[in-house]
Amino acid sequence: MFLKGLIFTSVGLLGLTLILTVLHYFNLINDKAVEVIKLIISITSISVGGFVVGASCEKKGWLSGLKFAFIIILIFVLFTFIFRIGFNFKTFIYYLIIIASSTIGSMIGISTKINEK
Repeated sequence: MFLKGLIFTSVGLLGLTLILTVLHYFNLINDKAVEVIKLIISITSISVGGFVVGASCEKKGWLSGLKFAFIIILIFVLFTFIFRIGFNFKTFIYYLIIIASSTIGSMIGISTKINEK
């Protein structure tokens, strides 16, 4: 259940970040826009992953989305320790955004599943 959501999230993050990098490399997007687009990419990719997780669970989509968010945060924290990036307030807010987008995506996913029945 969570593996499928992680695959969707990873492919979305990597694919859209690659496109953003190419556009930024050719100076089609300025630095300020890149920062905003990176946040939008993260929110949409994690929401889609949460949607997939919510669509595959039976009930309590918000709880599945919350679990999924904590799995993603755990992966990000591991990367933070591996690459020795420090924690700050901005990182904490980013993690809260991850929790919110995953939970909302999962709730939407389970509600579309319930409406299909």
